[in-house]
Amino acid sequence: MLGKKKEGEAGEVKSILSEGLKIEGNIISEGKIRIDGIVEGDVKGDFVVLGETSKIRGNLKVKNLISMGEVEGNILAEYVEIKKSSRIKGDITTQSLSVEPGASIEGSVKSGNFVSSSSEIEE
Repeated sequence: MLGKKKEGEAGEVKSILSEGLKIEGNIISEGKIRIDGIVEGDVKGDFVVLGETSKIRGNLKVKNLISMGEVEGNILAEYVEIKKSSRIKGDITTQSLSVEPGASIEGSVKSGNFVSSSSEIEE
């Protein structure tokens, strides 16, 4: 369709946590953010992009997630896209899941109608 953006292209990035930055604590965000650094804590938000150099040690509770980096924790999201450079160590629960060949996942995956609505994610 003309003018329709793919899920991963929606909106401009509001914040970037650059490579070399380490955050110890939880992150709560609105809009689209990109993480290229290290986060030791939980991440909650609307749209999170994890760059290839990102390392998350905590749970992610987001509406949309695109991961190219590392996650050690559970993921609860409406939409998850895991790129080939990504390594996930934890459980994934999502309505919609896309995994590129070469991506690594260690944990259980529940995909489909297990996330009944965005209210579960917003809690």
